[in-house]
Amino acid sequence: MTISISKTALLSRLQLLAKIIPAKSSTPILCHFLFETREGRLFITGSNSEGRITTSLECIFDEEISICVPTSLLEGLRNLPEQPIDIIINKDTREIRIKYHGGKFEVVGYDPSTYPGKRSIEVLDSVSLSAEDLFNGISKVINLAGNDDIRPVLSSVFIETEPETVCFVGADGHGMGFLRKGNDRQVGKISVIISRPIASVLKAILPASSDNMEMRVGADWSDVIFNDYEISFRNVEGRYPNWKAVVPKANKLELLVDTGQLIGAIKRTSVFSNKASCLIVLRIIRDKLTVFAQDIDFSTSAEETLEVDFNGNEFSIGIKGSLLLEILSCIDDGRTRLSFSEPSRAILITPENQSGNEELTYLLMPMTIP
Repeated sequence: MTISISKTALLSRLQLLAKIIPAKSSTPILCHFLFETREGRLFITGSNSEGRITTSLECIFDEEISICVPTSLLEGLRNLPEQPIDIIINKDTREIRIKYHGGKFEVVGYDPSTYPGKRSIEVLDSVSLSAEDLFNGISKVINLAGNDDIRPVLSSVFIETEPETVCFVGADGHGMGFLRKGNDRQVGKISVIISRPIASVLKAILPASSDNMEMRVGADWSDVIFNDYEISFRNVEGRYPNWKAVVPKANKLELLVDTGQLIGAIKRTSVFSNKASCLIVLRIIRDKLTVFAQDIDFSTSAEETLEVDFNGNEFSIGIKGSLLLEILSCIDDGRTRLSFSEPSRAILITPENQSGNEELTYLLMPMTIP
């Protein structure tokens, strides 16, 4: 049987689905795409132990079929110019031939009977959001989620909705970010913890679009339905910490600094910081901020001074420079507000001007200055 399809349309879908397919797996069938033809469309699925993505696109075919296709198909398509291609499948031998103008290449498919099926989700809660809200929410907090397999709850993105409000939270032991966004279009209520890898996949697939999408939350698995995509994922087990309780309420010292200048100063000085700790010291005297870094082991140091607005007289605090850079990269405003109480207490970092109905806040734990 033959599938006729646009090379560019097929390649774009395969590239997105490849983000969830493991490079190596103890279950080799997971290193394949599942192709299914029906209803005038080609349905393509990628899967791993934590999630599954199915998408579809229009095509022309002469027979319904289901077959697992190796990811080498993706590599074969990358360098082809845009053109219609024919995917010719021998149902008996599962040989797959891709014909294009002036050439062809061949791969071998596999029996789809062992490919993991779609999980049945008993929906407990559901919510309707715009794809833009989900995309922006994940983008603003995912860099603050940890990468520790031992603590999966703190290596995840927490999403919680309240009446006309949706909150996104990412946190590890050193920092936290949360975005609270008002949304009068929101319908429904959910609370779900999404692993960082699945959140990254959602970020890659969901465009900054005003189109609505639906998130349905079950006890063990949940899914997101958007246009031609259906993304299912395993919920992270556990209870997310009470993140609201750790936000300091008494940070009376406030500093306003140009976001771009602070990013540049940290990038330049952190080259000379200790590689293990990436410790940066912020020293503020009235309207001057000095960004200082040193590595005692190699006798190197660097400092830069910036003009700032500060409502105190003198203050010094140690921070992890790489984490502060992650935070500043998510702030779109020209100036950033940092608020302090004591050198041993958490710093709050926000844009000077919050956009629209959003409240974006980051919390950064300080480091001890030797």
